[in-house]
Amino acid sequence: MANLIKNQMPKESHEMLHITNGDGAGGILEASSIEGAVLPWRDPMHHGPFPADHTLDALRPIRAKYLAGSTLSQALVEQDFAFRDAQLQSLVSGAQVVLWFEHDLLDQLQLLQILDWFALYAPCDIAVELICVGCFPGIDPFRGLGQLNPSQMASLFDQRIPVSAEMLDLAAAGWAAFRADDPNELLRFLKRDLSSLPFLRDALMRHFQEYPSTQTGLTRSERQMIELVGQGVNGPVDLFLRNMDLETALFLGDMRSYSILNDLSQAGVIICETEAFQMPTTADQDARFQDQKLVLSDMGRQLLNGKIDPTASVQRDVWLGGVRVNTAAPHWTWDDVAQTLVLRQPFRRQQ
Repeated sequence: MANLIKNQMPKESHEMLHITNGDGAGGILEASSIEGAVLPWRDPMHHGPFPADHTLDALRPIRAKYLAGSTLSQALVEQDFAFRDAQLQSLVSGAQVVLWFEHDLLDQLQLLQILDWFALYAPCDIAVELICVGCFPGIDPFRGLGQLNPSQMASLFDQRIPVSAEMLDLAAAGWAAFRADDPNELLRFLKRDLSSLPFLRDALMRHFQEYPSTQTGLTRSERQMIELVGQGVNGPVDLFLRNMDLETALFLGDMRSYSILNDLSQAGVIICETEAFQMPTTADQDARFQDQKLVLSDMGRQLLNGKIDPTASVQRDVWLGGVRVNTAAPHWTWDDVAQTLVLRQPFRRQQ
């Protein structure tokens, strides 16, 4: 997060700016034959707070504080966001912008945020075009643009299409719904015609599965991780990779996956065979991190077998877009069978 963007904005308005998710795809674009500056959009938006009615400037300290956590410098993360946002705000009439994204939730949320900004703030004569793909010939499974080499990336350039007024209106509505404090707003949004952004519906449905399940009290990611540990997958890196294989589209990055493992460990659902689970920190501790072996606790086995209520053991106070999910208060859960949201009362321990 703290690495500053290498390329500066084009000095001439007729030059091109490319915006894409993160440094992986951004680096491939820079190495390709395509001309123009590259702006990586560095924000894992499928977790953490996005309160309603906040501009990019107002969101900057909120996202920086959340993403920095206890290990990164909030000031550096905020500085990176400020540099990113300045690139948009310095766009002038006649500029050309190409958005490079893929089908998964993270990219679709970034696309909503960026298109919302263009709908509200950009000069009207900026040419904005979109490349958004869910597959690539010869790559199966296709996880994202980061799998391509520079020549393959460049081959997508002719597939770009103009961003229409319909796309901008849809993105603005979707971005507002994602940041609403009532998740039913987003569920109602999904009933609209989303054909102009064809990957959006499936991506947002995956978002709802990160609410605690009405049936199990676990998120989909938590359930998958616990099941994998129960099957004997016990190394953190193996758990990350195997969990990714259970997703139709790329969902969690490695650090977010390890954060979930850490939360489950602190809740006593899984235990480390040697000592308390340690998150990766510096390179010299990497081997120590990878050598950790995780197993289910007695509580974890009972939870997996449906013998205890997860709400009693897995306490959470997290944000999904504009919605705070705090199990110590009434909170929203997701019924994946009925495809609906259910408000659940907090768990009360018997005296």
